[in-house]
Amino acid sequence: METIMNQLFSPELIPDYMHAHPEYGVKRILTYTVYRFLSFAGKDDDTLAAYIKETLFPMEDALDFSLISDYLALDPYFCPIPEEDSFDAFFLYTAISILENAFDEFALGDELAIIDDLILTKYPVLGSVALDDADIRLDALIGSGAEFYAVLYLALTRYPSALGSLLPQFGTAYHDSYQFTGDDTALYDFMDEYFETKNCMLQPFFVELSNTLVDATLGYYKTDLETLLAAEVPGLLSGTASRFAVQKRFGALGLTRLPDHDTCLALLSESFRYAALYELRSNLFDYHLEEDRLVTADNWKDTIRFHFVQYQHIYEQALDGFYAAVLSRKLLRAEFSEELKKLGF
Repeated sequence: METIMNQLFSPELIPDYMHAHPEYGVKRILTYTVYRFLSFAGKDDDTLAAYIKETLFPMEDALDFSLISDYLALDPYFCPIPEEDSFDAFFLYTAISILENAFDEFALGDELAIIDDLILTKYPVLGSVALDDADIRLDALIGSGAEFYAVLYLALTRYPSALGSLLPQFGTAYHDSYQFTGDDTALYDFMDEYFETKNCMLQPFFVELSNTLVDATLGYYKTDLETLLAAEVPGLLSGTASRFAVQKRFGALGLTRLPDHDTCLALLSESFRYAALYELRSNLFDYHLEEDRLVTADNWKDTIRFHFVQYQHIYEQALDGFYAAVLSRKLLRAEFSEELKKLGF
């Protein structure tokens, strides 16, 4: 069994993700890398956010939260979890903004110069090391989260041809506090191990499996995501017998306060997919107790009996997840606004 560290930093994830998403894979990985570097560097230097504001956004009166919202909604991989009482949301916006027009298939634009300058100024040793040296040892070079992402950034931008040989070393130098991907990928790590695959969410059989579970759940309740969003979700949020009634003591979220339709639909779809896979994970422990019921990538259509997967569990967890996601999105937006106020926007 793999260790927790290797599970959270799979050397295969970066090239596999780039291959699976040629239209945005490299850009998204680099965006996340820049964000994590700024986040860690900002913990060491409390003037960093103000410096970036004056350097990159000197004339802006406000910044558009939709840039963050669109990034988070695009893909479950490489989604950060900003910390409270930090400038993480601002750093995420900065990373997305820098990469928005800086990266194309062949070259990097000048927008990334500020990141290179920060690395050379704050971590001069890292900027002077040749990462394509066959004798390089990243575990001796990396001692913090900021250094981990600084070196990863340099590898991605300056030494792409050496990336394949460097990635296993990143796995060795990695610490789980560096948080290479979001918390929900722990579920996918389990699925990788169970189905003996890598990066399951990029595998066609697994995408089909998760879609099948979601469709079966919705079919059991004789509904679909559009119907849920248009009629049933508002009723659940406003009904006196709502499962969310206890939250209303502390501030109800009315339908008019929900995000736009497309955002809500994406949140609801993601909530059902995750809930279905989480329910499946709970039952896979039982499935493999008998050898003839071992579920594999090849036989899951014949082996999984859907009455072992409790549709009610999926349905209720999905609705809970949707409600929590809406609230989390609003909290992040409020945190972003608070950070901008502190910076003088």
